[in-house]
Amino acid sequence: MTGGHHGYMGWWGDMGGPKQRGIITYSVSPYAQKPFAGAFQNAIFNTFRRMSSQAFYVVLPAGLLIYVINAAKQRNAYLYSKAGRKDLEALL
Repeated sequence: MTGGHHGYMGWWGDMGGPKQRGIITYSVSPYAQKPFAGAFQNAIFNTFRRMSSQAFYVVLPAGLLIYVINAAKQRNAYLYSKAGRKDLEALL
């Protein structure tokens, strides 16, 4: 056979090699773990902190966009009114 495979080597972890020594594992009892300890309180304050740090990047452009849209609507309403017909004729 090619590739050096000479038959069944054994189940995973029992392949006929020397026994592993010096491997230390630690574990914590599932009764001692508290995976969601303080999760909801931390989530509220962390969400507020993150949102407040990004507010400048969201509120300022949104406010500017609302201002520009309102100004454009007012200008359009003026140009298509009786008083703004002369200005509209000059633009076209």
